Amino acid sequence: MTQTVYSEENMRVLLYYVIIPLIVIIILFFIGTKIYEHYNKKKDLNRTNFVINYWSNVMGIIFTAILLSVSIGFSLAFTENVRALNAVDENIVFYYFFMVFPIFPTIFLIYYIYKFIINIKKKEKLDEEESEE
Repeated sequence: MTQTVYSEENMRVLLYYVIIPLIVIIILFFIGTKIYEHYNKKKDLNRTNFVINYWSNVMGIIFTAILLSVSIGFSLAFTENVRALNAVDENIVFYYFFMVFPIFPTIFLIYYIYKFIINIKKKEKLDEEESEE
């Protein structure tokens, strides 16, 4: 059986290696998309929207996959600790909440994958329209 230790040091590691890099990447991505949109605003608007949507969906899939893995790990560790301490009865709400908590990032991951597929289908339509012209 594994033992999980909840400490300030572990929280710092999660903060420094997961949360802060995700926030920095999101900020840089936002700035990059605004610059791209500004320079390509007068060109083909459909193509510009496709590129922005494509990369937004890719980033969404990557981030939700990372958050899903973190939430699964935390949920498993929490429920295992509660079971190991025989404290399920005292923490029944938290126990079951963290058992089903990874469902939320999974829903967002499915949503971003769905949006990605829809965006790819729009690309195929854009290519067909360009070839007809």
